[in-house]
This record gives sequence, C-alpha cells and structure tokens, in this order.
Amino acid sequence: MSGGGSQLSRISGLLDLHLRPCAVVGVACASKEEEKTVLIALSKVLREIRLWTSEEETDGSSDSGADADSGEFALNSEERVFLGKIVGDLMRFLMVRSQHVQHLTGNVLLAISELLSAYGKGWVPFGRLLFVYAEMSIENIQPCSSVTRTRVHEDLYGVSGSYDCSIKSELQKANWSTVAGIFRVLRCIWKYFKQDFRDQLVDLYLNSLNSFISHIPWNLFDDANVGPKCAHVGLQMPKFIFLGYFTQLLSSVVEQVDHEKVQGGSVNGHRLLFSITKLVPSLFLCCLGKEEEHGDACISLYFRHKLLMLMTRLSGQGLEGSVLILWLQLLHKYFQDVMSEQISMLEPAGDDTLEGSPFSASIFEENIKVTNLYHLKRLAIFLFIKCSLSLIFNEVEVDQQRECLSERPYLSSHPEYCSHKKVLGELYKWLSQNLQHDTHCDSETYMEKCMHFGSSFIQLYAQEDDLLFKVLLEVLSIPIPGSEKSDEVKERIPDSQENILIHLSNLFNPFNLFHSFLAQIKYDHQVLLDYLISKDTGISCAEYLLRCLRLICESWEVFLHFSYVRSAKKWLSIKERKIPRQKVNFRLEPYSTGNFRYEHKLQGAGGKPFDKAKLCLLSLKYSVENLHQKNLFPYNPKVLLKRLTEFQELCFHKG
Repeated sequence: MSGGGSQLSRISGLLDLHLRPCAVVGVACASKEEEKTVLIALSKVLREIRLWTSEEETDGSSDSGADADSGEFALNSEERVFLGKIVGDLMRFLMVRSQHVQHLTGNVLLAISELLSAYGKGWVPFGRLLFVYAEMSIENIQPCSSVTRTRVHEDLYGVSGSYDCSIKSELQKANWSTVAGIFRVLRCIWKYFKQDFRDQLVDLYLNSLNSFISHIPWNLFDDANVGPKCAHVGLQMPKFIFLGYFTQLLSSVVEQVDHEKVQGGSVNGHRLLFSITKLVPSLFLCCLGKEEEHGDACISLYFRHKLLMLMTRLSGQGLEGSVLILWLQLLHKYFQDVMSEQISMLEPAGDDTLEGSPFSASIFEENIKVTNLYHLKRLAIFLFIKCSLSLIFNEVEVDQQRECLSERPYLSSHPEYCSHKKVLGELYKWLSQNLQHDTHCDSETYMEKCMHFGSSFIQLYAQEDDLLFKVLLEVLSIPIPGSEKSDEVKERIPDSQENILIHLSNLFNPFNLFHSFLAQIKYDHQVLLDYLISKDTGISCAEYLLRCLRLICESWEVFLHFSYVRSAKKWLSIKERKIPRQKVNFRLEPYSTGNFRYEHKLQGAGGKPFDKAKLCLLSLKYSVENLHQKNLFPYNPKVLLKRLTEFQELCFHKG
C-alpha cells in the first residue's frame, strides 16, 4: 500500500460496500431479520480487515509506528476525513440495542486498531477518537450544567472540524451500552499493546486515558441510582458493565506501567498513576455507592475485588499521607466485614479466588459470594497493614490531613485516621480482636497467642504467593524494640502508646514468621527455589530471604533456639498439597542481642525448627549454586549466595 490515505480509504470503502445497506437499521429496536443482516455484513468486514492485517504483518513494510504517529499531523486532511467517517459509521452500529451487533462492531474496531498499529500510521488519532467518543457519550447520557467543559474536541479528534456536527448528532442516541462497548475495545487494545510493548504508541495511549479521566465529571455518577441496588440493578447494568471494563483497564494499566514505564521515566506514565490514585475514592462511590448494603452481592463483591486490586498495585508508588488516610477510611467503610473476623478462627479454603467477571451470565452464581471472601480479606488486610505502617514508621505527616474529610463528605463518618496516635490506635484495636483482647505482655498466654497469630497470619496468605511476600516484606518494617529505628519512632508517639509498638513487634516477630513460613512449605527447598525463579514472585521472594538471612546472621542465638506451636488444623499448602500438621511443644527462650532484648519465657522442648530450617536453607544454597554454574538461574544470585554462605558458616561454627 502506498500510504495511510490508501489504507484508510480502503477501510472506508469496505464499510460503504457492506454496511451502507444496513444504515436504515434503527438504534432503539432492530428486527431479527435486520439484526441478522447487520451481523452478516459486520462479519464480512471483520474477515477482510483481519486478512489485510495478516498481509501487512507478513509484508513487513511497516515501521511499527516509530515516527508516523508522533504528532498531531500524522494524517493529512483527507486522511482525517476518512478516519472520522470510519469510526463514526461503526459508532452507529455500536449504539444499536443488540448485544450481538455491539459485540461484533467492537471486534471490527479492534481489528482496525490492530491493522493501523501494524501498518504504522493512523493509530494515534484513531485511539484518541475512541476516548473522546466515550467522553462525549457520557456527557450526553448524563448532562450536568454545573460542570464546565474544558475539552476542545476539534483539537483531539484527529478529524476535520466539519465532521464534528455529525458526530455530536449521532451521539445523542448513545447509551451506557455504547460507552461499555467502547471500553471493551480500549481494554482489548491495551491487551494487544501488552504483547508488543511499543513505547511510543503506549505512551500516547496513556496520555489519552489520562485526558479522559481528567475531563470526565465523576460527580455525575453520584446520584440516587448509584450502587447495585435491587430496584435499579437491571436498569443500571450497562453502567456497571462500563465501570467493570473501566476498573479492569485501570488495574491492568497500573500493573504494566509500574513494571515497564515508570522506571524508564515516562512522563505520561507518572501523570496517569497520579490521576488514577486521585480517582480511587470516586471509583468507590461510582461502583459501590453510598449505602453499605447492596442489593446485588455478586456485583458488589466483584467491584470490591477490582478496587482492592487497583489499590494494591498503586500502593507501591510511595503515596502521600493524605492518600493513605483516605484509603484507610475506605477500608474501614467498605471492608470492615471481611477484616473483623479473627484470623486464627478462619477455616481453610480451597479455590478461594475470583475467576472471571459476574457480568458474564455463566458465572452469575451464588457461590461467588463465598469463594471470593478470603481473597478480599487478604487484600484488605494487606492494604490496612501497609497504609498503617507507612503512616506510623515512615514519618508520613498525617496531622494536617483533616481537610481531606471535608473534601470527601461521604467518609466524614469515619474520622478515625487523622494522626499517628489515631492510626496506631486503630491498628492496635484490630490486632486486639485477633488476640481475644489479651494484649497484656505479662499474661502467661500472651506470647503463645502471639506465636499462634503469626502462624495463622502465614496460613491466611499461603494460597496467594505474590501477596504472601508483599505482606511479609511490609511487616519486616516494624522496628524491633530497643533498636535505633524503634527509638526514633517512640519520639513521635505519646508515652502511653509505647507498649503498642512492643505489641506490634511481638505479633509480627520476624523469626516466628520466618519459621512459620518455612513450616508452611514443609521445609521444602524446592518450593523456595520455585519462588525464586518465578516471574511473579522471584524478586519479592529474594528480597524477603535476603532481609531475613541478614537478621538471622545478626541475631543468631535467637534463630537457633526458637521453637513454637503450630496449629493442628490442616490447610492446603501453597503448592496445593495436603500438609499434615504435628503438634510441637511451645517454647520461646529469653534472648538478647546487641540492640534489643525480649523478656518472655515459655517452657517446653525446642530445637526442631532450627534443624529443619538449616537443612532447607543449605539445600537451597546447593540448588542455586548448581543452577548458577550452569547459567540456568534467571538472574544473578550472587548476593543471595553470599548470605546463604554466611548462614552456612554460622551453622558449622555455632550451630
């Protein structure tokens, strides 16, 4: 093909050939015969465009969009007319009230996106046009005179201004199904980009998404019908489908941007993450409403899952104190139910993660209400711990964040988190529930309950590897009593709360958690090796092992003499194997190191945990060395091997 004009004119001619005879089909209602005619025509268009894409990829003449789409003038005036006509014609069929027609029209739009991306010219104005269509559709569906529109549409269409009136006229018929259809396409486009991460096209996609987020007046969703209530769920379903696609897209984008783009210094990537972080409270209101009871529990669970996933992926960005405060309030309001049950009282669950979307008829089942609760609990507790510890131990100023409550009046009934004292108090309250209110350090059963809590905590996260290491790394930030960091923290809190810090360090004792973790995987060094070489858990597992090994080497006697009771419950292991639990007599020897000292004494026989841990870690060292010598380890493990060698030397000389 000789140029973008030829490509776009060819697509436009194809649509005229097959779809013009169907232009008389009404948006509001189409007969079965009319629907069949449209579907046949769309299928012919789809097959032809996919054939052209295959030819384009085989020909290899494309420059993969390296420079062609870098500016506003990637297309000339004639090409912009063709592009505007193509998307406008297809948008008419996306507004037809037929799920089959809408779905197939979306597939045609996606095929055009792939063709333009493969050809290397025209995708940027095409992508912008989809975002602006979605924006203008929302404006027409829920007009709000109090919102000042700042978007200059003509500058962002990439099409001629004369086509603008036609576009606005067509969009008067748009509905939430139209917006949902557009975002299904945009989400599929993002999936396509993830497979072939082209920096420039992705960066421009992120810019368009950020522009959409910035220009949508999200308060339009704050009406009496927001929230999946029984009386409105049928009428509101298309809106929820749009919000479902939108939250899915945001979660996927944040994950990929964090991994690929921000580390490379993408300005658009940074701006988008900032915009999405600011949007989170509004998304809760849009998706879950102001009511705490929702008529459709299935949809509510799905949105709670997606919003928690989004927050978890955003949580690694070094959030400001005001954001952490708002997130704690959101967790308090929407997830108190899943966080309130004692961790040690939870029953084991098998397949307890959410699979698929409740908007799919095949999974609109009652059992989703049960199977997703453990996953929600893990996510909510992780975020609660992460936000709380960040505010307490990372010197984030929170006393000046009270104004955030006035900006978010729907959260004003939950003002618990407005100072270090308040944050620490709420964390203490939650932890006390898990010890049955036995938080007196002098109690005979206190330390035993602390150890049991640590074991139950590991078991809770054992089914989700990525979350397991994230939460273990978070609680490692809790300073050990008597350490320099602990003394720094105590200076920022009232004397009356000093015991709470000791309580935290007892509950999340790093030696107990590490021993419990190794016991959970049955001291199997092959499981550890799988974690280390896994694409999903390799980095976080290596970081956790390095930090634990350093702590072990610095406090050898503590690790050597540590012993504890494991729960007699049978849980599914991380590798989905049944692990028999044996009762071990509880013992925690009094110990001291250069920086701190524990005074708790518990009687019993010990020694077994160290022997098993030693065999596991030394076997791991041998396996890592063996793979590294054969150049089969996926990254350089020299630092890890150095720590394991130090551990080995201590075993031989002091063990």
